[in-house]
Order: sequence, then structure tokens, then C-alpha cells
Amino acid sequence: MTLRQFNRLTMVVFIIVVFVVGCTGVPKLIVRQHTADVSGIERIAVLPFENLTNNRYAAERVRRVVIAEFLSRGLDVLEPGEVTRVLKEKNIFTLTYISTEQLQEIAEELEVEGIILGSVGAYGISKGINVFYPEVAVHLMWFDPSEGKVVWSVWGTEGGPDFWTRHFGAEPPTIHETLQKVVKEMVDTLYTSKK
Repeated sequence: MTLRQFNRLTMVVFIIVVFVVGCTGVPKLIVRQHTADVSGIERIAVLPFENLTNNRYAAERVRRVVIAEFLSRGLDVLEPGEVTRVLKEKNIFTLTYISTEQLQEIAEELEVEGIILGSVGAYGISKGINVFYPEVAVHLMWFDPSEGKVVWSVWGTEGGPDFWTRHFGAEPPTIHETLQKVVKEMVDTLYTSKK
């Protein structure tokens, strides 16, 4: 092989690698707010999420993955049943219009240092021309009861078939794998430099 042929082959391989990497399903994240300092936080509560999808179980499935992700970071996450009990006692049946004062009262009663709120905008399997692929869109917020405001807010999405699924019919990731990837990337932003 001549040097000229080697250079051409190297260029072709480089272009293929750039194309393949550019076509993978990397989660898209938008961090809207990040003033949270979680270094001293030990105990949080994850409230039920708003479900904006047609899948009646989507919000609870996403909530469970979010809880697992925070547990993996060493935080003490309050048991969901305890959160539900306190919400019922306070006659809070929807979180759409919850006030700052109500969130602070909930945090005080649950004895937590942070409250995670969220919504699920997409959760399901979509169909392309000849492939099926998972789609997930999640919004998470961290409410700091001591400051009385949201100190972290991030929107994460993942969807569409990747390069291998589109061109070679490879098996796409499952909806659960996609959700775990998105949630991990979202929570990572909480532990990285502030935006």
C-alpha cells in the first residue's frame, strides 16, 4: 500500500467515524437553571411527576428511575409511599399549581433538604419508515426549601433511531435503557460545574 492509498483510506475511515458518532442517539439536554450546591445534601424527596403522555404509567416509571439514580449518588431518598401519605394529608392531589409555601411545608414535614419535581413529556415506542425506536422527554427540577425556589432545572430528551438501527436494522435500545441514559445525563448536570 502506497502512502497516498494509506492517506485516502485514513480519510475514509475518519469520515465514517465522524458520521457514525454524529448519528448516535446522544441525549439532548437543556439546563435552564443551576445554582444548586448538593455537596452537603443528604436527604431528598421525589414528588409524583406530571404525566403529559398517553401512557398512564409513564410518570411513575420515570419517577422510579430518578429515585434509583439519586440513590446511586449516595443520597437518602424518602420512600415514595411516605411522600404520597403527606400529600394526601395536605389534600394536595395535583402538583400543577402547588405553591412555594406548600412545598416548604412538605419539606418540613418530611424532614428533607430538597424536593425533586418533574414531568414526562414523551415516553414510548415510535415508528419510523421501517424501524421502531424509543422516545423519552423528561423535565426535572430541584426545589430548595431553605431558599424557597427552584435551584436546578433541566430538560432531557432522547429519541429517534440511531445510525445502526436506521441503516443496518440493529436492535434499538429498550425504552428502559433509553430512560436510564437520559436520567443519568440529566442528574450528571447537577454534579458538574454550574451553568
